[in-house]
Amino acid sequence: MEQWRLLDTPPMSAAKNMALDETLLELKGTGKSPNTLRFLQFSPRTVLVGYHQSIQEEIRENYCRAHNIEINRRITGGGAIFFDENQLGWEVICDKEFFDVVIPNNRLFKTLCLPVRSALKFLGLDATFRPRNDIEINGRKISGTGGTDSDDAFLFQGTMLVDFDVDTMLRSLKIPVEKLKSKEIDSFKDRVTCLNWELGYTPELSDIKASLVKGFETHLGISLITSGLTPAEEELFPKKLKKCQSKKWIDGVKPSRNLRNTVQSAYKAESGMIRYTLAINSTQRRLKDIYITGDFISFPGRALYDLESKLRGLPLKKERLYPIIEDYFENDMIVIPGMSVADFIKPLELALEKIKILDFGIPIEYCNMISVTNGSFQEVIEKNPEVLLLPYCAKLTDCELRYKKGCKQCDEDSCTIGPAWKIGLQKKKKMISITSFEDLWAELMKIKKKGQTSFIGCCCQPFFAKHVDDFTAAGLPGILLDIDNTTCYDLDQAKDAYAGKFESQTQLNLDLLQTVLNAIACKKE
Repeated sequence: MEQWRLLDTPPMSAAKNMALDETLLELKGTGKSPNTLRFLQFSPRTVLVGYHQSIQEEIRENYCRAHNIEINRRITGGGAIFFDENQLGWEVICDKEFFDVVIPNNRLFKTLCLPVRSALKFLGLDATFRPRNDIEINGRKISGTGGTDSDDAFLFQGTMLVDFDVDTMLRSLKIPVEKLKSKEIDSFKDRVTCLNWELGYTPELSDIKASLVKGFETHLGISLITSGLTPAEEELFPKKLKKCQSKKWIDGVKPSRNLRNTVQSAYKAESGMIRYTLAINSTQRRLKDIYITGDFISFPGRALYDLESKLRGLPLKKERLYPIIEDYFENDMIVIPGMSVADFIKPLELALEKIKILDFGIPIEYCNMISVTNGSFQEVIEKNPEVLLLPYCAKLTDCELRYKKGCKQCDEDSCTIGPAWKIGLQKKKKMISITSFEDLWAELMKIKKKGQTSFIGCCCQPFFAKHVDDFTAAGLPGILLDIDNTTCYDLDQAKDAYAGKFESQTQLNLDLLQTVLNAIACKKE
């Protein structure tokens, strides 16, 4: 039976934990470190973004600094997480050949989640593996996992939610919690769970660790021997710590720079969110810079950055950009478990369509607020869309018609539906208020059946990113305009909004609507 090291480190700062991760992986990759199962804890509390995420987009920095919550970046991909003193992390750092794997895949993720499932069983809980890389109890996540690699080794890591401070987690991540009601905070408990909630008490940390040790020994056929750092690890660690404490590392992904000349687009694939941020030379139509971010997991670690460097400076043309990305996927220069090259290219396609909108004299900041389905912007406006779809969530919360199809066009200053309705009627559009996702689908089918060739709609960007494929399946060309203010996605009420029960109010961008309708009128003339 092969012996592995059990490295049980004490609670440490975010920078120290990240530095030790990189130290162990780098030395294991060159054969200078033993196969290891590591336990890790954080003190003080910490928020960690994934390797490909932007802190500005994911973290409430002011709140974290005011409440002594450290901010750092993982060496692995995935989404932003909150890690307080109650959570336990575990990591496997080992040779790729141990699992006969060159590039980590879904099968490996499942193999490394099974020991944790068994550990939970030892604690009296029935857990299951949820593809791509989570462990859940009764549909609620109790352990999220991720990984990366270096040379001949890989690191696979996960969390064990022992107890869960929902309130602080929400305030640390970029969710507008000041507008959340208690029932909205409770809705997060529908998605996650922890040992305390499931067992009714918090197990001793030593018992949790013992269960994990037993699970990994049983499933991997290994014997774990407690040991400390090697001399080589002790020597490299201070150098890695300096790096992980640096602003350059922590703020390593900054896709929001040069916003005046930047176009963004996102797509929610099954394996995660992919967001492209393109800094462009709008005159020459060239790609000055590119940032590909999201909560996906990719291998090898730096492949995404290498891909970005290949794309920089190229003309903003599909025929120049797509083949490079396709080559990376086809030749395994980048691997994203569960994600196809088509998924990966989709948000780039959407971003390039936004750039074409500049040809109609529409400012670039408005181009970012426009999405198009089943055709280009030009193709849609050439069809002279006759229908304008407006969301019920922009009506006043106490409006008697909020959950109904019509609008009285009242003069309430805080409601943008009335003015938008008037603008639409002035442009001779058929006005329809959408009351739920099913209603949206039904209206799109009616529009199509009546022979109307296109539509304009208003919805938030997260809704479009999630339902890109649904709009495509409808087969109706359309232009979707972003809405302002806090949406159901910000408030974690997408499920309520889907059913037509969202209780907060959003705002339509009337200037954007007027600009696009004017562009259609000009094209018609």
